[in-house]
Amino acid sequence: MPVSKITIAPGIEQYTLINKNKTLAVMVMTYGATITHILTPDKTGTIRDVVLGFDDFESYKKPVNPYFGALVGRYANRIGQGKFTVDGKEYELAINNGPNALHGGLEGFDKKNWSATVVSDEPSSIRLELVSPDGDQGYPGTLTTQVTYTVTDKDELVLEYHATTDKDTIINLTNHSYFNLAGVELNPKVLDHRVTMTDEVKAVLECDENCLPTGKVLSWSEAPWMSFKNVNAGVAIGARLERLESTRGYDHPYVIHNDYKIDTSSLPLRHAVNVYSPESGIELDFSTTEPAFQFYTGGWISDEGLEAKKDQKKVKLGPSSGFCLEASRNPDSPNKPDWRSAVLLQKDATYAAKSVYAFHARLD
Repeated sequence: MPVSKITIAPGIEQYTLINKNKTLAVMVMTYGATITHILTPDKTGTIRDVVLGFDDFESYKKPVNPYFGALVGRYANRIGQGKFTVDGKEYELAINNGPNALHGGLEGFDKKNWSATVVSDEPSSIRLELVSPDGDQGYPGTLTTQVTYTVTDKDELVLEYHATTDKDTIINLTNHSYFNLAGVELNPKVLDHRVTMTDEVKAVLECDENCLPTGKVLSWSEAPWMSFKNVNAGVAIGARLERLESTRGYDHPYVIHNDYKIDTSSLPLRHAVNVYSPESGIELDFSTTEPAFQFYTGGWISDEGLEAKKDQKKVKLGPSSGFCLEASRNPDSPNKPDWRSAVLLQKDATYAAKSVYAFHARLD
């Protein structure tokens, strides 16, 4: 299907990518390289929009927006005390999450307008680009970032990241879509969604009270309530929340591999997670080349002033209305010697990664 484009605000465009079978449609806005809609049929054939977002562009700029659908950077997730060192020089970032710097700063990549190019009509694919100048939000180096979104005939949304710099810097990019596979209308919470993690998911990182990794890797026997494998395969998101009160649910980095290189795109694409909504029958399979992913179940979504989109019947949103699978490098990697090589982008190198979200409906 040809890629279509509309202007939704002055200078802001929205592209629609549809596969040949019309079983997956994805809308992407140039502001924040944001995924605004993902449309796919449920077990009855009804089309459901399975991501959270807004109907109008202006709402994405409001403080109540918790990064719905956005590409976050330069550094996704947390950096402790907002400090890191590159080439012997210490840099300080804005503190915007407790004592941490989170998701690239006060005006990170989610709040920038990217330029877009249609890559192909079949498969439907666009590439967005952003040039972040030296010193932007406190980070060194002029960073040129590209992300390509492709919708395939296998009902996959493929995300491919690529970045280069003119001066050594740090980088960690991810997409921050919040999924609700019930399409919100059938269930405004994701607590009944069933999660299965594959053998590709090796462990979970221990985090302190500020959600920063301590450096310790926890086995499933040390933290069985974090496991969605083996006897815990298919456990509902809400089944063990009493163990997760401080984080209001899951907000934890899971380990896939420890090949800490700046370009993971040549590594195998590993199928890590399956999530299933019993209400809609829609399931999501998540695969990535990245060493980790943050599993976040939306416990900090505001319960004031948020409602779903028109195609989700404007249901009231709040905590646990969506979940995120944020493929990435480990949080606070610039300050952890063993992980630093995954996020230190040198001026003669390339940052790259690939992630895939595939959607299907179980008809049983």
